[in-house]
Amino acid sequence: MRNSLCAALVSTLIACHAVAGTFIDVGVAGSQLTSLSRNGRIGAGIIGDSAAFRWNKDSGAVVMEGFLSTNGMNAWGQPVAGTYTPDGDSADAVAALWYTNTDLIGDGPEIIGAYPGTGGGFGTGLSDAYGVSDNGIAVGLAYDATNNPIAFRWTSAEGMTRLPVNRPDTYSRANGISRDGSVIYGWNDQEDGFRSGVIWVNGAPVDLTDADGNPVGEALAASADGRVVVGAAYGTVNGNEAWRWTAATGVQPIGVLSGAPTTNRTKVRKAPPAPVVRSERADARRGAGTDGFFFAQAYAFAVSDNGNVIVGASGTFPNRSATIWTPATGMQYLTDYAAAQGVAIPANWYLATALAVSADGLSVGGWGIDPSSNLNSFVVDFHPATPFNALIEARGTVGFNDLPSGPFAGVPEGTPVTMSFQVKRDGFEIAPGQDTAYPIVLPTFKLRAGTATETLAAVQDGPTVQITNDFPRSDGIHLFGTPTASGQAFEFELFNPGGDMFDSDDVDRINRTFGPEFFEKISWIVAQGDQMMWIDLDSVRISDSKPRLTPPAH
Repeated sequence: MRNSLCAALVSTLIACHAVAGTFIDVGVAGSQLTSLSRNGRIGAGIIGDSAAFRWNKDSGAVVMEGFLSTNGMNAWGQPVAGTYTPDGDSADAVAALWYTNTDLIGDGPEIIGAYPGTGGGFGTGLSDAYGVSDNGIAVGLAYDATNNPIAFRWTSAEGMTRLPVNRPDTYSRANGISRDGSVIYGWNDQEDGFRSGVIWVNGAPVDLTDADGNPVGEALAASADGRVVVGAAYGTVNGNEAWRWTAATGVQPIGVLSGAPTTNRTKVRKAPPAPVVRSERADARRGAGTDGFFFAQAYAFAVSDNGNVIVGASGTFPNRSATIWTPATGMQYLTDYAAAQGVAIPANWYLATALAVSADGLSVGGWGIDPSSNLNSFVVDFHPATPFNALIEARGTVGFNDLPSGPFAGVPEGTPVTMSFQVKRDGFEIAPGQDTAYPIVLPTFKLRAGTATETLAAVQDGPTVQITNDFPRSDGIHLFGTPTASGQAFEFELFNPGGDMFDSDDVDRINRTFGPEFFEKISWIVAQGDQMMWIDLDSVRISDSKPRLTPPAH
């Protein structure tokens, strides 16, 4: 039987009894989590300055063999973007994409490579991927023929191209890309070396400025559709504030904090020195960047899909703490915000920086200092501790039918078909964290073709539907051959080889509709011997059977 959330996690869970959520100690010494998947169940980050890891909440962390860093992932953690070297020598490291089956196939990761005609860098690598969209566009930094760092865009069909900037003789970098691939964000140096924010909309660069026309600091994250972009270094009388941009409002400062969180104030300790970074690949998300002297600085490192939850860090260097911002609450320290939501941060855990947030704004990831005084990663999950059952619904049309009997005998081709049923949240783990069989709530099952209806028969330990995720890369929905009430056989099996449907085999919180383009194999049939009714899939949706709670105080 599938265990509760608390028991299922390999990593240490603290305050699992809290009504509003949990604190998760990722448990990788020396690590800094840099990104989260859509539902916050997959993360990735760096270990020191020469290794990278991928983590999921069910099976913990794995080292990404050969990767020196990772800065981003797509919504489903397939793939993770970073820097790879086959021989451990950082001098030949190049941008690459890591999938969960990378170590199982002979070709290894998908190599993006160096910029054509590169000058070879400075012995610290040739290129680095900082982000990848859900439609496979990767972006990052590379070195041109003169060894200047340049922002790049890459697709498997087009290869690597240089992103245009308004100051092509100065350095630039793409820090990431919106999930839909419409907006790229990053920086392009001013002539005086100030790293100023830029976004690329449909490939055209837009320099970001404050209300007086002065450049603001680099852009660090974007919402799913790119309509909200956030970043750092908006200079005001308060210090260098984090900022939020929309086309309607322009760049707006959203605050800066100094001092220490009020919650467990005496527990807060000085942040560790910034990790060693390589040449122009210095990344503010890892604590690097100029703070100046004796003034507060805030960073906005990640933003939810709707643009209304922004996480980052703020303080006066080197004392910096993780923050969270919403329109209703303004900027707060993450520790204080968590306490207000009923999630206790463990004693002697110092949250230095929040670098990632889930699509719904209810999971926040980052790094800090754990009770053993180690650099370590964390996830604060504000989702309710009690999950819901799930509802699976499918629509299609009859594509072929020669059934000789039963309720669907004679149903003509082209007839609309619907199917719906609920599954229980507690299932049987077949491969922990990758494949779980969920019991179908039998009275809720209904298959309808025109005016004819059918249901399933009760069987031992079932019927069940299997949800697979990253197994080893593919996702899927599998309701294998099961007797119907009229004695025929029913099958509903969808196989997604790209692994871009789910970020967990947990059936709750999926809340997504899939068309036939997601699947390499579709089998939706009612069979009697060699005769069958074949149904062409139009869509399948998995959703929570009850409305989810909305993020608090948004």
